[in-house]
Amino acid sequence: MSERPPSQLYAVVGDPVSHSLSPLIHNRWIGEAGIDAHYSAIHLQAADAAPSLRLLVQNYAGLNVTLPHKRAALAASASASPEALAVGAANTLMRERLGWRAHNTDVTGFADALSAAAGEDLKGRRVVLIGAGGAARAAALHLVRLGVQLVIVNRSAAKADALVRDLAPEAQTAALDQLAVAASQAAVIVNSASLGHAGAELPDLPAGKDRPFLDLSYSAAAAPALRQAREAGWAPHDGLTMLVAQAAEAFRIWFGISPDTAGALDACRAAVAARQ
Repeated sequence: MSERPPSQLYAVVGDPVSHSLSPLIHNRWIGEAGIDAHYSAIHLQAADAAPSLRLLVQNYAGLNVTLPHKRAALAASASASPEALAVGAANTLMRERLGWRAHNTDVTGFADALSAAAGEDLKGRRVVLIGAGGAARAAALHLVRLGVQLVIVNRSAAKADALVRDLAPEAQTAALDQLAVAASQAAVIVNSASLGHAGAELPDLPAGKDRPFLDLSYSAAAAPALRQAREAGWAPHDGLTMLVAQAAEAFRIWFGISPDTAGALDACRAAVAARQ
């Protein structure tokens, strides 16, 4: 006799998505909590993903959404949290009566990762944020709330200016080739740029003197920047803590349960090590 299928379906949607650790994380927590549910991965290639995401509400109780569909996830939703509206993107969807409710748990995930890497007391201190894309917008929202002296370093001045205009009116901006100057007095560097996905490297860094360098990527995508940071004397931290923390916030939204993040983080590090 075959097993009864789970009553609730959840998934991560992206392009690509086969590398995602989200099924490992969420199925671990679902099992630990004894919930009748299953979490899978959906590869969605659509250039305009919003219509496809709207259709998934018929069969799925919740979704995580990763690159490049986070803006489409917000557009596909019937309502949205203040964080999702502020960032302009959603990475977590929860089914409600009228359709999807959009959330952005990257903000909470980044807050936890930054605290783990740099401690709690950053008010008034300089933080350099590399990049101006979706991850940078989530990071900037939290950094502004902390009251840091924010410097946004980005290759595209227009994107950096847009981020300042939308979320961080007191922030300074600098070109990517000015990173060494901008970061010389920084308490922490946060790298949200996706240079590592193409095998590219950052410009030279100033001497780190064991200051924290937090990359929001992990595994091979983060390796070049983390290696540079380590060689320059910074204390490098990858994005796995943020990955697990944002997943935990999504799990709380869906199920009202705070899961075991330490165990999930250990499982993720073991999975990454096995792939290398």
